[in-house]
Amino acid sequence: MTQPFEILIAEDNPADVALVREALKTNNVDCVLHVLTDGEKALARIDSLESDPKMPQVDLLILDMHLPKHDGEAVLKRLRSTRHYAGTPFILTTSFSSPAIEQKARVDAAVLCFPKPSTR
Repeated sequence: MTQPFEILIAEDNPADVALVREALKTNNVDCVLHVLTDGEKALARIDSLESDPKMPQVDLLILDMHLPKHDGEAVLKRLRSTRHYAGTPFILTTSFSSPAIEQKARVDAAVLCFPKPSTR
């Protein structure tokens, strides 16, 4: 029997988290979803993962670029600086899509850059 995927989602919008949960459920993805609601919590989780080998390994990070306290770029920089998680795949989400953000996603090897719908 295979282990469920361990997925971190750094997202401050509960509606967006609900959409991710629904997409995972609809596609029968066997996973444990860990929700981090701001950049500070995401940085702390990455530090804990790196320092505690007993914590489950992360298979995927879903990262909102515009988080409170520390933005997605700071979170990604920390992730990429770790020994164990430097190559972890990630999906970048943003409400403010721009060529600069899409270029950043390509440079940092994002699996996908997903522009979120916006009503602004």
